[in-house]
Amino acid sequence: MGSARCSWIVLLLLMVTRDVGVRARAINPLGFGSEPGPGPALRAETRRERCAELAAPWQENARAPEDHGNLLRVRVRPFTQRAAPGPGPALGPGLLFPGSSLFSFVRRVYRCCQDGAGCRSVRGIQGRLRGDSDLEFLLTSDVLSLSVLRAELHLQLSNPEHLDIRPVLSYMAKRGLSTRYSLWSRGNTVELRVDLLFLLQSLQEAAGGAAGGGGARLVNLQRAVFPPTTSGALQDSVWEELGLILGCSRQGSGVSCGGVQLSHTPFMALYYR
Repeated sequence: MGSARCSWIVLLLLMVTRDVGVRARAINPLGFGSEPGPGPALRAETRRERCAELAAPWQENARAPEDHGNLLRVRVRPFTQRAAPGPGPALGPGLLFPGSSLFSFVRRVYRCCQDGAGCRSVRGIQGRLRGDSDLEFLLTSDVLSLSVLRAELHLQLSNPEHLDIRPVLSYMAKRGLSTRYSLWSRGNTVELRVDLLFLLQSLQEAAGGAAGGGGARLVNLQRAVFPPTTSGALQDSVWEELGLILGCSRQGSGVSCGGVQLSHTPFMALYYR
């Protein structure tokens, strides 16, 4: 059973990259830069720790957003293609080639499955940064059809001052709900994951559920997210409810997050049946 799961992960990675090619670049399967020197026992222990992180329970943050926190706006849009004039392929905004962080994560899931640390089906979606604080994801119809068990937003942050970082989703805070997250610090780097399952479930509901025709789902989703009579400015203001605010503190006192920056373009990971 584990072998079959691993095969599905490899097949998925091939499907993600089949139309865009693969960059010839060495990638650390554990997700961070390689450090020379550790012996086999230490490497094995590190791999076990990294595999355990994949199934780590969520922490919860019920605090209000920090006034001086960093804001990252997260927008999720349906991927559609419009017909090109005359012969030729359809036109569209284009799906993104998976970045090194996403590749490393998928490889880690695969390696952990090989090591018997649990096998799960996972789908990665590369994000697109617009400016310094606007993050966009494009969802295809097959993503909307998945029976998603867990949806994570992955961010890798530089944290040179070793501040305590706590994320708040404004969507959840406005409804008196906690933001669920997990966080690991390694030197000056922080790996942050934020629970977005509620978002995926809401989008699937707006699109007609996780069953049915993909084309119809995208049409329904476009109508729900982009009503014909709604202006672009209003659309943006609605989607800004999904703002992710990073609050920072030192020894319990709130401080500016000025030194906390994205070190890689974020991605989403969807675990599904």
